[in-house]
Amino acid sequence: MGGDAVGRLPKGMSIAGVVGFGWQHPDMNPETWVAVAAAVIALAALPFNWRSARAAERQVRAAEAQTQLQQQLRADAAQPYVWVDIRPDRAAGTLLNLVVGNSGPTTATHVKVTVDAPLPTIDQLKERVGVAQARLASGVPSLPPGRVLTWPLGQGFNLIKDEGPQPYTFTVTADGPFGPMPLMTYVVDLADWRGVLDRPAGSLHELTTAVKDLAKQIPSSQLPTARAVRQSDLR
Repeated sequence: MGGDAVGRLPKGMSIAGVVGFGWQHPDMNPETWVAVAAAVIALAALPFNWRSARAAERQVRAAEAQTQLQQQLRADAAQPYVWVDIRPDRAAGTLLNLVVGNSGPTTATHVKVTVDAPLPTIDQLKERVGVAQARLASGVPSLPPGRVLTWPLGQGFNLIKDEGPQPYTFTVTADGPFGPMPLMTYVVDLADWRGVLDRPAGSLHELTTAVKDLAKQIPSSQLPTARAVRQSDLR
């Protein structure tokens, strides 16, 4: 029997008929009549109560799901974002660095970074890079927002092969304000830098602008005039 059929009276029978029958029957006293009427009314209300209960249950589930989603969004927004990369140095474009940083809004703690193979490096930096890998594997106590750790590996032309991929898989584990963060994996392929322009940041225009800004900071009284220069040349 479906939900719509629950509480229906037999065909041809109505609540008024049941009540009238109760009044006319000689064996039914007022108390019995009241009990029968209440039972009939409750039976008729069953489908409405059932539907209301189902609707209320759906509303509760939706509210709980919305609350969980909002809590998850707030937690995700407050998590650190620890990353690792091998990238050219900003000052010397030919130099490749191992870089680990935190771009999230909160401090990451117990930061551990491991790599699936020894990193490439020139002989002069091999010991330094080995120490860096061991330190990252054992764990950095804390990495505040915006902090970047950098270790030089060597010149790109000494590290990048002439052909073929050179992938290195980094695995990062860390704790955030809500406990352990999900394990993160980064695949860095040195071959991506093959043939890339290695010009360091900056340009002649930026240098010219910097010189002009510096000149503005020097008092005009300390700048030599054209006449003073000519007189000094004549001496």
